[in-house]
Amino acid sequence: MRRGRQSGHAMIELAFSATVMAACLAGTFQFGYSFYIYDQLVSAVGNAGRYAVSRTIRAATPEDLEKGKAAIRNMVVYGDPHPDADAVPVAPDLKPENVLVSYVAGEREGAPSAIDVAIADYNVHAVFGAVTLKGRPAVEFPFVGRYAASESEP
Repeated sequence: MRRGRQSGHAMIELAFSATVMAACLAGTFQFGYSFYIYDQLVSAVGNAGRYAVSRTIRAATPEDLEKGKAAIRNMVVYGDPHPDADAVPVAPDLKPENVLVSYVAGEREGAPSAIDVAIADYNVHAVFGAVTLKGRPAVEFPFVGRYAASESEP
């Protein structure tokens, strides 16, 4: 008689525990995937920052400065300043428009003292939602390259 009143409890316990375990697994996957993409972006921004501060900044015209910034953005997105047409970004849906490059004014006229590289308005799409990165990851390195005010970008 006692056994008849308890029948079915194992199924209810299994349903509750399976729901909790599935939620924990999904949360772990969401966090892990977001952290993986963020780590990819940290590496890409760091590499592009090191590239940016060691390259020659050619500043004969404002277009030359913009070409230099475009090469830095491409370095973040594709890992190459001059990527092929079929190049794959380091993170899904990452575009050069998601990268901010700015020169920190220096004491010498026109020459920067540092260069900032950051990710702006990039969405990490995971299974159950999206995380928007605004201004992170970011780096600032002191400029150690050559400043050529009279040269043009190739």
